[in-house]
Amino acid sequence: MSIFEWLFEMNSPGPTGDFESGHHRLNWPRIWIVIAGLSSLLFVGFVIYIGPFNRFLHFDAINAVLLTGLIIGYLLVSYYIYPKPNLDNLGFLGFIDNPFRYTDDINRYLLWSQIILFPGKILAIPIVNLWFIFIALKNEKNTID
Repeated sequence: MSIFEWLFEMNSPGPTGDFESGHHRLNWPRIWIVIAGLSSLLFVGFVIYIGPFNRFLHFDAINAVLLTGLIIGYLLVSYYIYPKPNLDNLGFLGFIDNPFRYTDDINRYLLWSQIILFPGKILAIPIVNLWFIFIALKNEKNTID
């Protein structure tokens, strides 16, 4: 943050976005949730197998578990956190830094975090919805018996 940003926005800062949290449920037919969830699980399993667990020269279990934990942590953060930038306050033309406003830097940070978390959302949301379908099916079987 430059001295100009601090001086010009000290009394009236511009609008900024925020981080929201919560669950995201898909309103798709069950078959599409199953297909999307299973394909997401296959992709995540493939990434975990190729990345941490498929070492040709030597295998280090500690690093494999650490990388797997980081991947699962990224998916959890992507699922629960929703960055919502204020797109009206992103500087000049939406991408050039405004040297007189620090709030456009905050919105740009929120936009970049939204871009970074987007692939995790694409994978995590169908997996969690698939989990909810399996839980609902299990509860249906328990009430029938």
